[in-house]
Amino acid sequence: MTNLQAAAADIDAKASMAEKVLLILEMVSHSEIPLTLENVSTGLGLAKPTAFRLLNTLNTLGFIERDFSGRRFQPGVRLRSIGTSMLFSDPIRAERIAAMKLLVDQIGETCNFNILDGNEVVYIDRIETNAPIRLHISAGMRVPLHCTASGKLFLSQMSPAQIERTLGTGPFEKFTSKTLLNLNELLPSLMKIKNQGYAIDQCEYLDGSICIAIPVLDSKNKMFAAIAAHGPSSRVSVKTVKTFIPHLEQAALSIRKSMSDTPSQPD
Repeated sequence: MTNLQAAAADIDAKASMAEKVLLILEMVSHSEIPLTLENVSTGLGLAKPTAFRLLNTLNTLGFIERDFSGRRFQPGVRLRSIGTSMLFSDPIRAERIAAMKLLVDQIGETCNFNILDGNEVVYIDRIETNAPIRLHISAGMRVPLHCTASGKLFLSQMSPAQIERTLGTGPFEKFTSKTLLNLNELLPSLMKIKNQGYAIDQCEYLDGSICIAIPVLDSKNKMFAAIAAHGPSSRVSVKTVKTFIPHLEQAALSIRKSMSDTPSQPD
């Protein structure tokens, strides 16, 4: 029995409505795939009518949403927004920014901290290089998955079926002459990314821009964010950005530690 199942034992008879809702949200947010009514009912020990009623209420309120099939539930806009807001917690963000500033000092190029939101990548934090030529992209900007380093990195963690549900089969939007435009072209490169542990965007999203991204892992060794570095092709090459990997890995480790550290309790 998992910790979640143990906490939910006899929940239908004893727990308050608030506890039931919170446990459903926890289950949905932790699942790597959309969940059915049966998954939620069995996993939490809830009667099906109760689970059905609560799922529909959460769906109406936007905390969860149905997947493309209409039969499974996944995090909705409001639940994803809560998760994103947590990343702006002052102590957590201060440590993350410090790690990114050190990274920029080491490699001399702009760095981003990015998360997945639906079928887009969101730039949460960005530290600019002091170099005179740089790309101006604001924090909060959303970019596509199929042609960005961070986006391809997130896609590489998905199964082919999940990728197809997220992107469709194509044609995808074309941004440059190097943008991959359909799933058959994209899947082999995603397999390579998964095996090598990093992704590179060589002028696929913006002409003249080369970017590399590596995963930031959570306490369960699952990717929850990406840290990326990029620069103009007049200054960096694919060979150059690969030399950034050890520094990116150290920054990712520092960020992971800042997210998992538990503040000490007062005596």
